[in-house]
Amino acid sequence: MTKMKKKLLLIVSLCLLAAGVFGCGSDENATYNGYTAEELSQNNTSILDSLVGMSDEELMMFQMYQGEDGQVDPLTLKVVNIWAEMKDELGEFQEYGEVTVTEANGTTTVDQTAKFTNRDVKVTFVYDKDMAVTDISVDRVYTLGETMAKAGMNTAMGMGTVFVMLIFISLIIYCFKFINAAQNKAVSRQPAPAAAPAAPVPVAEPQPETDDLELVAVIAAAIAAATGSSTDDFVVRSIKRR
Repeated sequence: MTKMKKKLLLIVSLCLLAAGVFGCGSDENATYNGYTAEELSQNNTSILDSLVGMSDEELMMFQMYQGEDGQVDPLTLKVVNIWAEMKDELGEFQEYGEVTVTEANGTTTVDQTAKFTNRDVKVTFVYDKDMAVTDISVDRVYTLGETMAKAGMNTAMGMGTVFVMLIFISLIIYCFKFINAAQNKAVSRQPAPAAAPAAPVPVAEPQPETDDLELVAVIAAAIAAATGSSTDDFVVRSIKRR
């Protein structure tokens, strides 16, 4: 157990060293905040060497040790957890690849590829303007074919989702005619409202008939006045009303 703890403390020390190793001294050939790419890659190779040398039992003990004592910094624990997840698919370590250093917005990022028999990984250290480590990561390196396959899968899923939604919307629109037909059928089954009774036709009140005799007397008097004769000489044969 003592040997195990020493090895775990060695890994912790490597990470702490990465946070402060650049705080002293400089190099005449420095190009990145006073340090060469080779010097910056030392942390990458050191932590990966430690991870490669750890067995499954040691990785498990490391996580248990962290839980009991809480002496491992978060960055180291994150890297160990990632490594424990991916180590079985990598195969045997072969060699380190090229180092890439980039500077932007006061931060320096150091990427270095490590080649394994099954899959390569990329170790990344991120430093602030004082060259203190702010992040460490170990990521899988996917081949062009895997990247294209993943992109194709994402594209297919996106297009498939769009087509499924379009088909669903089309079905909803298609069902509208059945809804209208059902509504019309329901309306046709309802009893027709009773017809309103017709308004009564107004009947003209009969005009009172004028007494025929009075009418004859008036006419006879008018004729007698016009001719200067007497009404006694007039004889009424018949009266026809039109």
